[in-house]
Amino acid sequence: MKLIPLEIGRLASDGRLLTGVEGWIDLPVPSWLIEHPDGVALFDTGLHIDLQSGPDRLGRLAPAFRPLFEPGQELGARLEAVGVRPTDVTHMIFSHLHFDHAGGTAEVPDARIVIQRAEWESAKHPKLIEAGVYNPDDFDLGHDVHQVEGAHDVFGDGRVTCVPTPGHTAGHQALRLELDSGPVVLTGDCVYFARFLDTMTVPAFGFDTDLQLESMATLKHLRDHDGCHLLFGHDDAQFAALPEVLT
Repeated sequence: MKLIPLEIGRLASDGRLLTGVEGWIDLPVPSWLIEHPDGVALFDTGLHIDLQSGPDRLGRLAPAFRPLFEPGQELGARLEAVGVRPTDVTHMIFSHLHFDHAGGTAEVPDARIVIQRAEWESAKHPKLIEAGVYNPDDFDLGHDVHQVEGAHDVFGDGRVTCVPTPGHTAGHQALRLELDSGPVVLTGDCVYFARFLDTMTVPAFGFDTDLQLESMATLKHLRDHDGCHLLFGHDDAQFAALPEVLT
């Protein structure tokens, strides 16, 4: 089994939202390609291609984000660059459905979505849609949707497992992979940066801060006691240092 990190553009964000510090910070927007013997999966799909033309698609969120997203960085192009056709992808596993994690969904037409039921239901809530927290045009596009509840073994062999980590959103999940080199956990936005886990820091927004701290403690246990290597949601230094393929 292989894990291939894909950068689907970058996003400049108001640092006060994430770190409480004045100024803008520049973050990678990852999608993770998983080549399993029984299928090809993505964990998150990155930014919508329309954001290459500017932030208008973000609506009320536009003042807080500046997409740094060029042609050729979209999901379909990134997949083609590593020899995978978008139609080859069988599963799209989502940490959650915010715009920078679900925007490339339209580029993968035949995959089955794997999502926590609580996240799918939350993403359909009219008030959250009105506030710009979710945009169904990113993800509700007619794909087959498998709504799971709790831990879920995607391929049935224990090598790709959804790990519930609610808090950032109502149905956030991480993903554990059993690679030959050892277990890896993709944390999504439960933990943005490595330093956030060490200090148990939670950004001043999200669904439930206390719940997120509990989920972070779960991930810390996986790191410190189960020997899992954690790959964080938007950690620029860590992402830049990754090899092209993890096995």
